[in-house]
Amino acid sequence: MNTINQEKGKRKKEKGLVFLLSTFCFLLASFSFATTYPLTVTDDLGREVTLAAEPLRIVTMIPSHTETVCALGACDRLIGRDEYSNYPAEIDGLPVLGSAFSPNVEEIVALEPDLVLVDESSEIAQTLENLGLTVYAGTAQTYDEVFDFFETIGQLINQETEAALLAGQVRGTVDTIGALTADLEAPSVFYELDATPYSVGPNSFIGLIMQKAGGQTIVEEGMGDFPQLDPEFIVAADPDLIILADARFGESAETLAARPGWDTLSALQSGRVIPLTPEQVDIVNRPGPRIAEAVELLAKLFHPGVLD
Repeated sequence: MNTINQEKGKRKKEKGLVFLLSTFCFLLASFSFATTYPLTVTDDLGREVTLAAEPLRIVTMIPSHTETVCALGACDRLIGRDEYSNYPAEIDGLPVLGSAFSPNVEEIVALEPDLVLVDESSEIAQTLENLGLTVYAGTAQTYDEVFDFFETIGQLINQETEAALLAGQVRGTVDTIGALTADLEAPSVFYELDATPYSVGPNSFIGLIMQKAGGQTIVEEGMGDFPQLDPEFIVAADPDLIILADARFGESAETLAARPGWDTLSALQSGRVIPLTPEQVDIVNRPGPRIAEAVELLAKLFHPGVLD
């Protein structure tokens, strides 16, 4: 009886969250936010970036920005993308301009963009700025910063209303999933980024969406956001679930079992080693508008049947 009541309570909470989100979106749609140009903002490199007018020719050199521009309804303004941007399908025909760390500078300049969105960790921003282009450098590094970048990019490209709606929709979906998994026992999870092995800390972007999906990384506080783990630490932690973000490179339950001492891990014994497809890795690893999909994907892995 207690289980039934708990489930009813969860469903009631879920409906309440959906109602609140719908009300928020309705009220927000009644207003219109417009960017005033010229606009000056400060990017993650501390540079002042000024847009004289609304940008209509945009180049994105990192997938999360490509996806965000499209999620804000401005995919038609994209005139070029980096080689790793592969979503949504509308970008398939765009010129591929290399990567953030190996850009085709000549081709970018030739496209005459009025805004280029880049990673702050590469040197491309200064290079392109020196060639006369308007460049914004910055990416989301945390869960909360994802929503900050919805707002920032929305302001840059005059899609502020769309940015607010997107943030509300994403938060609403994540909160709904969180309400369904909040009272469930969180499995301990080893999320393998590569076979070195690198993983994700509890305060990293991926670690936080794992928590929102009802799971918990085995990495402890203070070990870093993306630490390289001692294999003996993983064996001692004995995770309930292992997720392979490196399955595309040949890692599998069989290769894990061949590692010294790993064949006794609970996750291997119970068959809870889950290889992610390349598309699923993109969804989980990119701090962009598909984070609600990432939380849903992980919640289904952590708690099968709960979201059905």
